[in-house]
Amino acid sequence: MSFPVFKHTISRFRELLKEDGEKISYLIKYDPIIAYLIFHEVNKPSGKIEITNFSQMVNYLGLSKIEQIILERDLFLEEEDLFFWVYGILSAEISSLISEKFSHIHRDEAFFAGLLPCLGLIFMMNEFPAYRRIINFLIKLPLEDRVYLEQSVFGTNNIEALRRNILSKPFREVVNMLNKIFPQDGQKNIKTYVPQRGTILQSIYDLALLSDLSAYGAQALMFPSVVDNRELFLELSKRYFRIKESDSTEILQNAMDRFLLIAKDFDVLEEVRFSTETFYKLKKFKFETKNPIFSNMLKNLFEENSKDRNIFIYGEGAVGKRLLAAALHTADDNPRREKPFVMIFCDIEEETLEEEFFGVKEGYLGKKGKKGVLQNAREGTLVIKEFDSMPKSFQDKFEKAIKNRKYYRVGDINPIDFPDIKFILVGKEDIRIKVAMGEFSSSLVKLLDPFFFRILPLRERREDVFYIAGEIVKKYNLNIEDKLTQTEVVEKLKTDPFPNNLRDLKRFLFLLYIQRLLKS
Repeated sequence: MSFPVFKHTISRFRELLKEDGEKISYLIKYDPIIAYLIFHEVNKPSGKIEITNFSQMVNYLGLSKIEQIILERDLFLEEEDLFFWVYGILSAEISSLISEKFSHIHRDEAFFAGLLPCLGLIFMMNEFPAYRRIINFLIKLPLEDRVYLEQSVFGTNNIEALRRNILSKPFREVVNMLNKIFPQDGQKNIKTYVPQRGTILQSIYDLALLSDLSAYGAQALMFPSVVDNRELFLELSKRYFRIKESDSTEILQNAMDRFLLIAKDFDVLEEVRFSTETFYKLKKFKFETKNPIFSNMLKNLFEENSKDRNIFIYGEGAVGKRLLAAALHTADDNPRREKPFVMIFCDIEEETLEEEFFGVKEGYLGKKGKKGVLQNAREGTLVIKEFDSMPKSFQDKFEKAIKNRKYYRVGDINPIDFPDIKFILVGKEDIRIKVAMGEFSSSLVKLLDPFFFRILPLRERREDVFYIAGEIVKKYNLNIEDKLTQTEVVEKLKTDPFPNNLRDLKRFLFLLYIQRLLKS
């Protein structure tokens, strides 16, 4: 099967073949299909060679073979497709930058992992011409939503398309891992497949996570108005690779700088120029309901919030816990609304959790110094997600720090004053039940003394389904307002249990939208 390439990259490659053959080894990876073809040519499934460094691959093939691969291209993507070259290269650069923090992943391996989401789009578009009609929308969505929607419409998805075309190690295994993490129903599952550290599988697993994470970063840069993309990139950077927020933001900025230099080299800078202004400020968030009982509950919550109380939010997945935490922080009557708003996760091992909370002394065991989230959130709000999963032994250390109003950075002998912080604790279940069962520290919960608030699932506040559906349609500019009045759609919104809450509601509306695009 012949795959399409980008005109601007091939034109530049042909110039370099005549002018500067050495520079090709550096730039060759900047066309996703050419990078794929070269990788496939070197690492043939039947062969024993495994090279993932692009310079080494070019040297192995020789310039004459590279020239043949380039000159044989006669199928080109359209000018309007330039946006997913931007998506692919930004994603690849972000992945490469993240890999610099780890010794077990080569930057070119990470770069190719970052190209996988873009390659999946191209492979799908090559197999299904109608896919072009929905690609502008799908490129804005998380990988798990994309997999679900593609599977619903085409009976296959972009990861399956990668499996059909990437047959060589190690990326065959990376794609297989992606397929496990993102099965056809689009229910993302990263915990089941976590390998032991130091094994070969760790690199495969980390490359799969890099592929997912870097796509969020590219979306954050390309679509700054969709705040969720940036928030998810920062959140997953911490969860996947324990990268603190300031470092993640720096990675995005550096990736943009690298991309602009590459765009200039390929003479498309004017065509892809877009805003890189600071869109990172936390905007004002709202959390509203049309259910009268839930409305009174929210009113009481915000009143307690204005008194600067600690808060514990719990509820099922995808009910809006993160949104509510942000809405509480940005509320007009929150005395800390102009102060830092920091998030951390508790479902990681205790050693890492201690470093993230308390910080690390510079040079301790060769580690880089770290402030820790307690200092980063000073005078502001610290959101502790998965609070109910905090390791038992760390609960005791956390409680001791709060009681003593002092704590120690890891590796330090000099104490630090415990800062003035408001805590928003987040979990799936009421922590009081765990306390009653002896599974969580009662003294820690008593010390924090939070106001408890349960977010009702959509099935318990049916009035909100129509309201939230309308907000989703407006937010994503879905242009399906007329469909929301159709009998079968109304019935679905009235009766569907939406077990995965907002995730299921979004996917239903997204599916209506892409079905309309495919028929247009």
